[in-house]
Order: sequence, then C-alpha cells, then structure tokens
Amino acid sequence: MCPLRSIIVPENVNNMGYYIFSYAINAGQIRDSLGSRDQDLYDYVLETDTFSLYADQDGDWDVPMKDALHHLIFGEPYNRASMHSYWYALIALCAYLGESLAGTHEIKLGYETDIINALLIADFGIDMQIEEVLLTGLSSFDIPAPADFPVCGIVQEKELIELQAAFKDIHITDEQLEQLLEEDDEKEMAYDSIRQIKQNVAYCLENNRQLISFCH
Repeated sequence: MCPLRSIIVPENVNNMGYYIFSYAINAGQIRDSLGSRDQDLYDYVLETDTFSLYADQDGDWDVPMKDALHHLIFGEPYNRASMHSYWYALIALCAYLGESLAGTHEIKLGYETDIINALLIADFGIDMQIEEVLLTGLSSFDIPAPADFPVCGIVQEKELIELQAAFKDIHITDEQLEQLLEEDDEKEMAYDSIRQIKQNVAYCLENNRQLISFCH
C-alpha cells in the first residue's frame, strides 16, 4: 500500500527526539471554534494540563501561548514570526475538544517509525511509511505552518477506511507483546504501536471522528 499523502517535514532537521501523538477529533467542531469568540472555551482550555505543559515553555516566544490561543479563538491576526505558538495552542484546543485514544504510546520519529515501517513490510506485507500516513502535512484549519515543528496531519474518513483495510489481517495479542518484550524490546515497542494505530483508526471510524496527529 502506498502512503496516503506525502509528509511535509522541514528539511535538515534531526528527527531524533521528535514524537508523534494523536487525538480523535470532530474536525468541523475544531474549525468552528476558531474565530468563535467563545470566552468560555478560551477559559476552559487555559485550565487544561495540556495547555499548561506547553505554556510553561513559552518564556522566549514572540507570542505567548495564552495570546496565541486568544488569537485563534477570537479570530485575531496571527504573528507569523511565532506560528509555533499557535500550533501548540491548537494542540491544547484539540486535546480539550477532542478525545484521548486507547493508543497513547508516542511514536519516535526517525527511530521507531523506521522499525514500524520495516516490520509492516517484513511481517505483514504492507508497504507503508507510517509517518507519511499520520503526518500528512495538511490540516483543514487554514493556520499557517510553522517554520519547523509542530508538524500536523489529519486522516479523514476515506483514508481511515483504507488504513483499516490495510491492517485488517494484523492481530497482535497481549500475550504476543509479553513474549516479544522478553525477546526483542524494539519489536515489542513497534508491534505495540502498530496495534494501537489499528485501534485508533477503528475508534475514529466507529465514532465518526477524524484522526489528528502532531509531531514535535
């Protein structure tokens, strides 16, 4: 199976240390929240652990995350020199309005993704670059991309169906993971991620959600 779309990742970036994580979202709800001028929504997101996690790191940013979130929700002009602030604010917004997934294992870009891709073709006959599938480089929110990270991608219903079909014959059990943990911890890690991706795709399809992934 070929990648569903081409990943858009900045060039000349050392991928080690960057992780992919996902949420189930109603993309229309996220889109409608941007420019909604919803003060309650703004206040609620400010109080979340996800927002605090990122905001604690924004001391040197041109636009503090609190302001970036306000710009997003209240439809105010962006400062394009600080788009990463807006994308971290978007992550916090998606975490609040979206749903956490059963598969919460973060995938290390350029390391675990390489192992997953190799195992998909060797063990399951699936020719796929998982980072290109999850990080499409596209969103439906019309927010200018930052110069580097975060990177984002939304997997819509059509692509979710394709991905579910590609993974339909993959059946990874707890017992199999336990055995692999004793024999090959890298393979166990990758198999765990493969199973979680399959579970996350199924959840999104069953609940009419889209799969959004970020990497930073």
